[in-house]
Amino acid sequence: MLAPAPFLFDLDGTLADTLPDIAASCNHVRARFGLPPCLTATVRGFVGDGARTLLARALHGALPTDADAAARALDDAFAGYVAHHATQCTVHARLYPGALRALQALHEGGHPLAVVTNKPTRFTAPILRALGLERLLPVVVGGDTLPQRKPDAAPIRHALAQLGAGPRGATMVGDGVQDVRAGKAAGVRTIACLYGYGDPAALRAEGADGYWSAFGALVD
Repeated sequence: MLAPAPFLFDLDGTLADTLPDIAASCNHVRARFGLPPCLTATVRGFVGDGARTLLARALHGALPTDADAAARALDDAFAGYVAHHATQCTVHARLYPGALRALQALHEGGHPLAVVTNKPTRFTAPILRALGLERLLPVVVGGDTLPQRKPDAAPIRHALAQLGAGPRGATMVGDGVQDVRAGKAAGVRTIACLYGYGDPAALRAEGADGYWSAFGALVD
């Protein structure tokens, strides 16, 4: 008999709606640079490649033109984001409908489960704890766990190794093109979440193996 297949999940825009907290911390940093707040819908387009890249996008045009000065300014922005998000990251975070029930069913069915996110671990762990998912998702690979992040395959391979599993039969579930590309590179099945923060057209163009219109709800 085959062992139950592993499932790997992205966090932001896949398991939970964390965008209001991300936007709050992003706008906190923008205020420090004398910039007006971004609409939450605008911040949505910055998400997916980690907090530092998010800030580079949010501060586009406001950073110094000199590369070294820009890097120092981005370091300062990241430090401000980290300090603010440490208490902000769990304020508005909510699981998507059906996520908890689906995870419980997978867990009870013996499926190895993990989170593979580009979000720093210092924020991922508190969010999972606040949402009551620590027991269901014992393996967490964050954006700072390895030198590589999605769309590189390394985080997925690392998660599978932590679960004592290989890529055969495994599934990566996420709302970004980074998730689909990382899953393909790792040789696992991919499911793209059309309800999340990624552009549905871009996700379809990536050619995932399946698509969810809501958590666990396959389309096509």
